[in-house]
This record gives sequence, structure tokens and C-alpha cells, in this order.
Amino acid sequence: MESINKGNVTLNSASLDECTFRFVTFSWHTSASSRCWPVSRSLYLGMVLFFIALLTAGCKSRSASVTTVETQFLQTPVLLSLAVESTEDLQVAASLAAVEVRRLEEEFNPMNTAGSLNRLNEARELSDPEFYQVLEHAWQVSELTGGGLNIFLGYLERAYGFERLFPQPPEAGAVQEMILALQRASLQFVPESNQVRIPNDAFAVSLTGVQEGYVADQVLAHLAYSGVSGAKVEVGRHVACGDSPDGLGWPIEVDNPQSGEVIVRLYLEHCGVATASVRDQAYSYRDETYYNHLDPATGRPARALSLVTVVAPSCELAGGLAQGIFVMEPEAGLSLLNALPEVDGMLVDPEGRIAMSDSLFIWIGE
Repeated sequence: MESINKGNVTLNSASLDECTFRFVTFSWHTSASSRCWPVSRSLYLGMVLFFIALLTAGCKSRSASVTTVETQFLQTPVLLSLAVESTEDLQVAASLAAVEVRRLEEEFNPMNTAGSLNRLNEARELSDPEFYQVLEHAWQVSELTGGGLNIFLGYLERAYGFERLFPQPPEAGAVQEMILALQRASLQFVPESNQVRIPNDAFAVSLTGVQEGYVADQVLAHLAYSGVSGAKVEVGRHVACGDSPDGLGWPIEVDNPQSGEVIVRLYLEHCGVATASVRDQAYSYRDETYYNHLDPATGRPARALSLVTVVAPSCELAGGLAQGIFVMEPEAGLSLLNALPEVDGMLVDPEGRIAMSDSLFIWIGE
């Protein structure tokens, strides 16, 4: 294990062997031909034999290393796993990633008066191509999940005080007033000018649960552009996966929110995965537990599920769907996962019962 210090960032590297890297970029939609399928037992054996054949034929293995770089996005931990061959490559990749994280942090910080999110909420309108796309995608997921994902929910979440030292839930009357206001909240999109408008009586937009996946996608795309296609970017529980060093996929473990035990291990490449869980943020008040995944229809914590994990072509889409499906009824959420192309996932209810989409098995390894 090799340790590299770069400023206030600690880098840990472990040696791996790899023959080739592929260039990868991310978009909201990908074609079926670009999707990388995980490896079953028989296919894994075939790949091993093929790799041995390449070596015996004279393929020269290149020694690459996987290095982890830690930083933060709006107090959310960011972990970069970079497959690089030299310290110089690592320094360039880490610097580019850090610059992109800082740029997006400024744009999404609701307290930054120069940032796009703050300007949208203050002026009630914004003309910006990047933010237009993020909001349009979030609105599409909101419609897919029947309003389960609601980007105006931040005000209600703050009323529950999840960030306070001694939180307690709001009074029932206050919750009901906020629900009525949420029902009037909407966005207006003007595609000709990339403009988004918020009606004056609507709450402020909050992109928590969506922005993390978008950041992961963007950082991964910047790394690929710099030549580091072998990378994995984790922003909290949102993970964007590029080329894996061994070609078998980046291992992603999904834990049981009650016991902490691993439910399943996924092996992913060229896609995103996100998890919404009762372990994300919670507190107890008068013998009742309150989770930060609130149902916009009732204003109270959603309790039909305890975990939702979604695999999708982009981490942005996976994150939005995980947030939205968490407040849906389990049957409806599972039906949505099966209906969406190139999307898979799993649900866990409070009793620990697990339901998986029809094709999630293709991502599951040993």
C-alpha cells in the first residue's frame, strides 16, 4: 500500500494490473450497446481464460494503481478512486476533480449569493443551460415517481430540524399548511432561453438528493476528459462508475439498514448507483423515529420502505429515482423500476423483506 500526500489530501494506492483502458463519457441517456454488463460465473471463467491467452500471446501488462482521494461537497464526503500509472497523472486528475467539485459547490450552495441555486430562489427565475438541464431532469423524475421526488421539499425538511442539535417535528397544523403550499408549487420552463421560473408563492428549490448524483457524473466526465477513464466517484451514497481496473466492474456493497450486513454486492461500470436509506438522517422524539425522507403527500416520514438502491445510466438519474421511489408504495416502486429501460434496483421494507427488479441479477457478483 502506497501513501501519497498532496496538500491536505491523503492518497492511498494499491497496485493492480491492467491491459487496456477505455474512454468513457456520461449523458442522461445511453444506448443499449454502450451498457457494460456484469460478469456471471461462467462468463468470468471465460474472461479469465481469455486474459491468460492474451498474456501468453505477448500482451504486455501495464502496472496501474488505484488511488483514493478524499474531499467534500457541501459537507458531503467525496471519495475518488483513480486508476493511474504515475504520480504526475494522479496529481493532474486530482486537481481537475477538485476544481470541478469546488465549481459545483459554489453553484449549488444555497447560501452563496453568486451561485445559480441562490439566484434562482431569490430572483424566482434563472437563465442558465446547466441548471436548466438539472432542474428539467429532476422535474421529469418527479413526474415518473408521482411527485415522490419533490424539489420544493427542503422547507418542510428544515421544519423537522434534521440539522439542529435538538430536533423535534413541527406541529400538525404547520405541516398541513406546508402541504397545501407544496401542492401549489411548480416550475415553468422556457426552453428557447434555457430559463426556469418559480411562481411567487412557491417554496425555494432544494436539490439535495439530486445534486450529489449530478456532481458525481460531472467529476467522472472531467476525469475521463483528462485521460483517466478508470475512475469511480462517490458523493455520499451516490456513485458514478467509469472503467474498472480489472474489467469486472467496481464492487459496490448495499447494506441492510437495520443490521448493517451486506445484502448484495454489485459490480458496475459505465453507470451510476444511488441509495436512499433510513440511515441517511434520522432522530428520535418522544419514542418515535423521524427520517429525512418525507412524503410530500402527508408531510411525514415515509415508512413503507427502509432502503432503495437504483442503478441507472447516470448517477443523477439513479439518485433522483432512489429519492422518489423511497416514498412510493413498494409495489408501485418495483413496477417503475421494471418499466424503465436500462434501470434496475432493489427495495427493502422495514421487516427486512427484499424485492429486486427483474434484471438486477446481471449486476450481482459473488
